[in-house]
Amino acid sequence: MTVNIIIPVFNRINETKKIISNLRVQHTDEEIRILIIDDGSTDGTSEWLSSQEDLFFLRGNGKLLWGGAINLGINYIIKNHPTDEWILLINNDVEVKKDYVDNLLKIAKKNYPAAVGSLIKNKKNEIVSIGPRIDPSKLKVEEIYKKNLVFKNEIIFEEVDALSGRGVIYPLKSIIEAKGLNSKIFPHYYGDYSLSTQINNKGYKLMISLEAIVFTDEDFKYSKEKRKNYSIIRKSFSRKSTSLFYSYFFFWWQASNFKQRLSLPLRMLIFTIKRL
Repeated sequence: MTVNIIIPVFNRINETKKIISNLRVQHTDEEIRILIIDDGSTDGTSEWLSSQEDLFFLRGNGKLLWGGAINLGINYIIKNHPTDEWILLINNDVEVKKDYVDNLLKIAKKNYPAAVGSLIKNKKNEIVSIGPRIDPSKLKVEEIYKKNLVFKNEIIFEEVDALSGRGVIYPLKSIIEAKGLNSKIFPHYYGDYSLSTQINNKGYKLMISLEAIVFTDEDFKYSKEKRKNYSIIRKSFSRKSTSLFYSYFFFWWQASNFKQRLSLPLRMLIFTIKRL
């Protein structure tokens, strides 16, 4: 079965070249197709992609953001490829080793039709995130990253509530059954979590391959602290905000049970007031 790798990009051409070079040398028996969604880059990304004969790429209008770019790629694959293939979502600001795709596939095949995410580490080989735990009662998402967490002989971790778009493989049929990602509601943040929870709600398991690792330079704690200084207008109305009001509401609505949904508007109002 073919693995279709979708990478949404906007500028950062050097990072794009790096992840593509990583993917070109993967040790796997399966065919790999790399599909880049270039959402209006201005740094020469499109020109470079046009010169790469082994890549497929689609151009966006500069307004797709992560959700729209992923949807464009998914819809292209659904229209042009069999439903028994795989889709692997990964960002362009990470790096992977030569056995990355094979390690993901090994777990995905053994646990078919589960969706399988990646362990996220920094360049010092320290765990940044194993995956998220979602608490609708507190409107809280916590990354599992404890440094003292010890894995003995485990190769999978199943105590996650969603999967990150930094590196996750899905059977294409699961995405079709879940009707894909609603990129109008989730243009950027929460889109990856929403997609994986939708698929989980359809009966597909979610798990992390502890041997499939993506390496990132991103400092999650710094990014979180930086966002605290944004104005309430930017937090609530920017399409690239983690607190975009309609994305935030529908994400928690999706994650909540019946009783939690009844109190969700009030709890969101209290949460917003506390941020003022």
